[in-house]
Amino acid sequence: MAHSLYPEDTSPMAPDSFFEDEELLSLQSRALAYLAVRVPVHLRGPAGMGKTTLALRIAARLGRPVSFLTGDKWLTREDMVGREIGRTARQTVDSYISRVRRTETQERSDWKDAILTEAMRHGHTLIYDEFTRASPQANSVLLSVLEEGVLVFHDARAGRQHMPAHPEFRMILTSNPRDYVGIEHAPDALIDRVVTFDLDDIPADTERGIVAARTGLPKEMADRLVQLVRDLRRGDAGAAASIRTALLLGRLVAAQQTKISARDPNFVQICVDVLRSRYGRGGSEGFEAALKQALRALPTEDDVQEMKVAS
Repeated sequence: MAHSLYPEDTSPMAPDSFFEDEELLSLQSRALAYLAVRVPVHLRGPAGMGKTTLALRIAARLGRPVSFLTGDKWLTREDMVGREIGRTARQTVDSYISRVRRTETQERSDWKDAILTEAMRHGHTLIYDEFTRASPQANSVLLSVLEEGVLVFHDARAGRQHMPAHPEFRMILTSNPRDYVGIEHAPDALIDRVVTFDLDDIPADTERGIVAARTGLPKEMADRLVQLVRDLRRGDAGAAASIRTALLLGRLVAAQQTKISARDPNFVQICVDVLRSRYGRGGSEGFEAALKQALRALPTEDDVQEMKVAS
């Protein structure tokens, strides 16, 4: 579980490193339109598809401070709403009459608001990342927040029963599919209150653009990296190779100024180191066979030159 806050004038990503094409711009535009009328947005898809980055980008375009919460199995309602942090006692001694001493003691609970309460009070955009990793019991606090824009306090020590949200409060949620380890079932009552965008797979052109923008690689090199990763992901390899994998490969290739070629031993070694742990079945021999097949499918340097001339 992690909490953080981006100030109003701070973008979570440098503008020139974020790739946007027609499809991503359309998704952001629709999400912003729903958020404008206080309807929460939910980005759902496999790990490494860029959900968190996209959520941060949408939040940045709202132009409000951003609060960030990551779900996990230890997250509780108190972690989102608040809890008692101690007690304060005040004692008054009345000795107006010298022979009469009257003492009065008053105690009160000291309460500290948590991230959801703070975001609702100050009108932040709350990104609740991987919210289905938290228990349904913890997430039940969101039902009244998403429906009526009201936070209900069940603890008398909070000193209030409910709190309406600031007019600028907005919420963006992200989650993985249910078949992932550690994922809890999202209550239907919660999902009914949000607009869900399923990011099962992004187009190859979008993936290439993201890799080129984030790694600084030329488009031709990004094309080849994405082709390699997508071949492993969709073939018989069973590799859990996502766009995050392509970005990692791209960063290492750019840093070491390596050619993306089956003939370059340094590139092949990078692929082995990065991809072996992501290979799903078939053991070491199966991985080597799958990687060799994907590498053979890459165009050679001569092929790349021919494509440049043809274009």
